[in-house]
Amino acid sequence: MTQPSEQIRMNVRTELGSFPSPVQANYDRAREALTGRLADDKLDDWAQMGLTISKRTVRSWEAGAELFNASPRVQRHLPAGQFISWVRIGDQLCTASPSLAVAFFRASPEAIERLRPRYIGDWAQSCRSLYRGTWKSSALACKLFEATPQLLQSLSFDELRRFAEFLEEVSHRSYDMAGDALDKGSDLFPKLGRDAGAFIGLSNTVAKNSWRHVQPMFDAAQYSLVEMPREQRSSFIALVNRLSTKKGVDPSRVIRDGARALSGVGHEWRDTLIDLTHRIASEGSPEASSAFLTTGPRVLERVTFPQLIEWHGRGMQLNAEKPDAAEAYFKNESALSHEVLDALSSSVELDRVREIIRMYCRMLAGQEIEVQAAQQLVDKNIGWFQGELPTTEGTTIYLPKVINRHPSKDRNFAFFKVISTHQTGHIEFGSFRFSFERPSTMFTDIRPELTSANGNALESVSNDIAEKEPATDATDSNGAVTEVQSDDHTTIPMSRFFDLFPDRKLSNDVFTIFESTRVDAKVMGAYRGLAVSFQAVQEDALGSRPDMTELPAREALVEFMIRISLGQNANLIAPKRHMEVARKLRRLVRLMQNEPALVEDAAEATIRACAWLTEVKNEELGEDEFDNLDDDEEDDEQDGDDEEEQDLQGIIQAFIESMQPGEGYGEDDEESGEESEDFETGDEQDYSSPQEVDYRGEFKPELSQLLSQAQMMDGAEFADDDMGEMTPLSQEQLEQMMKNSAEVDIQEGQDGEEMSSELAEMLENLLKEMQRRDPQAQSQSSGPMQHVDEDGGPLTANGTDQFVYDEWDFRANEYRPRWCMVHEKEMSSGDTGFYRDTLVERASLLTMIKKQFELVMPEMYRKQKRLEDGEELDFDPMLEAVIDLRVGATPDEKIYWRRNKTERSVAVAFLLDMSASTAEAIEEAKRPNDDWGAPDDPVEYMVWLRSRRTEGLRKSYKRIVDVEKEGVVLLVNALETLGDDYGIYGFSGYGRENVEFYVIKDLDEKFTEEIPRRIDRIAPLHATRMGPSIRHATKKLADQDSRSRFLFLISDGRPQDRGYSREGVEKEYAVHDTRMALMEARREGIVPFCLTVDKQGHDYLKVMMDDFNYEVLPDVSMLPQRLLMLYKRLTT
Repeated sequence: MTQPSEQIRMNVRTELGSFPSPVQANYDRAREALTGRLADDKLDDWAQMGLTISKRTVRSWEAGAELFNASPRVQRHLPAGQFISWVRIGDQLCTASPSLAVAFFRASPEAIERLRPRYIGDWAQSCRSLYRGTWKSSALACKLFEATPQLLQSLSFDELRRFAEFLEEVSHRSYDMAGDALDKGSDLFPKLGRDAGAFIGLSNTVAKNSWRHVQPMFDAAQYSLVEMPREQRSSFIALVNRLSTKKGVDPSRVIRDGARALSGVGHEWRDTLIDLTHRIASEGSPEASSAFLTTGPRVLERVTFPQLIEWHGRGMQLNAEKPDAAEAYFKNESALSHEVLDALSSSVELDRVREIIRMYCRMLAGQEIEVQAAQQLVDKNIGWFQGELPTTEGTTIYLPKVINRHPSKDRNFAFFKVISTHQTGHIEFGSFRFSFERPSTMFTDIRPELTSANGNALESVSNDIAEKEPATDATDSNGAVTEVQSDDHTTIPMSRFFDLFPDRKLSNDVFTIFESTRVDAKVMGAYRGLAVSFQAVQEDALGSRPDMTELPAREALVEFMIRISLGQNANLIAPKRHMEVARKLRRLVRLMQNEPALVEDAAEATIRACAWLTEVKNEELGEDEFDNLDDDEEDDEQDGDDEEEQDLQGIIQAFIESMQPGEGYGEDDEESGEESEDFETGDEQDYSSPQEVDYRGEFKPELSQLLSQAQMMDGAEFADDDMGEMTPLSQEQLEQMMKNSAEVDIQEGQDGEEMSSELAEMLENLLKEMQRRDPQAQSQSSGPMQHVDEDGGPLTANGTDQFVYDEWDFRANEYRPRWCMVHEKEMSSGDTGFYRDTLVERASLLTMIKKQFELVMPEMYRKQKRLEDGEELDFDPMLEAVIDLRVGATPDEKIYWRRNKTERSVAVAFLLDMSASTAEAIEEAKRPNDDWGAPDDPVEYMVWLRSRRTEGLRKSYKRIVDVEKEGVVLLVNALETLGDDYGIYGFSGYGRENVEFYVIKDLDEKFTEEIPRRIDRIAPLHATRMGPSIRHATKKLADQDSRSRFLFLISDGRPQDRGYSREGVEKEYAVHDTRMALMEARREGIVPFCLTVDKQGHDYLKVMMDDFNYEVLPDVSMLPQRLLMLYKRLTT
């Protein structure tokens, strides 16, 4: 080493010693590593530049330390000249800001592994472009330096450069938003893969045209775009990019809606859907494009994709003629759109034929039957799981929303008739009226003998267990199994029947085949005009059945039974070694087609079939192990008559043996042991249920009988029908029934849990459904009411839907404890006609209201002042800063403002008065509402109530309650725009023990097609005891996590009820209790508001509301519009 070089080294090292120790230590290590790898002159240049960097500012020594630390690793990837250039770039950055140089040197070792040397300067310049002399811009630039190694793992350098340009564009508006986009991009780009570059292009477009949408767009991409199929992602991003060049487009919404739309379309049509949307975007409005993308999958439920293309083409013609009408067309909201679809589509929608089918089913069954979409039953979560299959639970026929199986409307409507007739047949021909004791008509009954045999077998088993093991919780001191002891009348007959079988799944499947066969035969015999349609549907069903030769033996025989039940007589095959069993099964299925057959015959046939099937091993068979079965019906009948009595003892014996626990209990003889060993050899599979017969749908006899009998729990109807009197099931019995049932396929609880959370939720829902159907519960709202003395004592809640509340007695200045009973009930379903008509009649008002509510969205961006950086200069602090400069004082740097998005967090409960007075016509609302006049005697009260109701019903003009309902319809539509959490409840009642609280839409409930049906059932009922209803609504709101909570009380007059609001002191009693209930709500952080149509309302509202907000409407007809305006004013 030459003297000058040595001198330079010593000088540099000495000067570096004046800085914190890491600088000199890093220099020494780096010098040692680079010696021999760099020429002396290059090494000296490197050392002197490092010293220069360290001396530039007070804090630049940190940059020098990072330079020395990174140099050995960086030098391995760069020639000497480019290595020195890299140091110079860092020096230039240090001149601008030492922090930039620190970040540059720190990120370089990993970044240069993925960067070509010629791009190092461009990389530094891209990051440097974010720096504008402020600490926030410095932090953003440093953050990009540090993120570069990770970004280069999924981006090319050109894509990285364009991403930096995007960040620069956004940083002009908000550094915080740019930093957030950098964080999210680092996580997003690896998931997008080769589409990351296209997304960066979209990001630049959005940043230039609507920068406020950048953050929501990245959020939407994190979920929706990542999950989108790769094949369509690039073209979809190009579509969003195209739409984003136009004003008014929210790219985040397009991404979410588009991803949802593409997931609902077959993969072979997704590219075409995007191309069609591109066409609209190129020639029409962005709103029309977004509408088509969202509506397309829903239209495909009615038409084929080629027909969708035709529908699209007609819309493009309309776009050329009337661009403004195209948006409504592609939203499928215009009459023309519906006409075109009706002409193209062969599908039949349930909503369009519901009323016809309902009347048809009522005519067949001879009783009241409702018709609803199958998904509504699935949504109840009480044991049904398939929303596309028809079913019934004994009172309502549930059907698919759309039938689009055939190319003609007539055939699709015929399929609707067939499936609705089959489900009605279950009700008409007694599928759910099964009685364990009622004799069959075609068999020798062995159910009673099996019950006795099972009991003896279980007793024998328990004695064997007692000899070998001490008594446990499952056995008593005598060794008897305690679960065996049960009261037959506390179990529904269907459950009692299935309890006979060791394999409930198999028995349920076999019973379903027999009973469906019986119902089909009954229907075609009673309604011969339907026979042709039924046979056509059965032929179609046969065509979709699985290949029997691919099924294991037992499952093949079950499939064999299904094919016979569908009318197949020729070309029947069965396993060769089980031909005799197949003949017996064929005979049983054909017996179910005889006229005298009852549901009890299906049960007896199930016992016999299961006895034979359990002896068939469910083992794989080769195709050559199947053979044709001759179709000889006469032979079947003769064999059956001769063998019936001989088989009975064998069937009973087979069931007794099936109850044996197997090895380990008792002492088996050698023969039985050999047979057991023999049986377990081979490759037997677990039994699986057969593929459903689509037109028969889901058949759940156990659950359906449970729900049907919940409506007849007084026992009279059971006794008349030989079903025996049955007492209600306890919750524990119902839980056990659900666990045992093959109709509910739910996993067991884990980690010692008695039952899974899924089963617990289903059990809770089932209990609520049974209580809703209980005629005693229904009588509380429609029949004579229970009378409790107003001067009596506290009340006790006995059910899960009952709630007891205190009541305020202003005379004693204290609460009456547990004084009022609130009965919460789900509003029953009606029709959607009122909802649809209101939307049509009030279309102009609804449009205006929605526009007003949409304006709330920009209001959610609140101006934040006095910031160090922001969107624009804030005039007042800027003026103050200028004055400070003039007088020589240090000015405040916080001279900017920006708008920060504040998330709406609102929950609101609307409480509707459903008292009898709302039956008054609007013109009669001028009559003073203080004219209560209800008799105190419950019987006289019901007479008075009926007269008051019918008085309103006789009117041909609009009632107060109708205006309330209109307000609710408009309210629901407007609130769905905002996304606020809202609940709608009605209240009425008579007396403190009968306060009725109707749930029209709960706070945690999503809007579904069921809500409009409940709104239809809002009707005048009884009296108005406001206090307990307000307290119950407050309880619901208090459970919400929303920051802002509101309670809207909508009434037509003062609170009034028996013993609550008569003339004199009691009149004030009701007002003061209501006021106290409102004060309790305010203490919970809830804002109450009262809206009344009672013109005399000022008299009592001054006391009742006092310092609360309220409004008295001079005109009842103003209620819908005013309600929405008040909501917007109070919640924004």
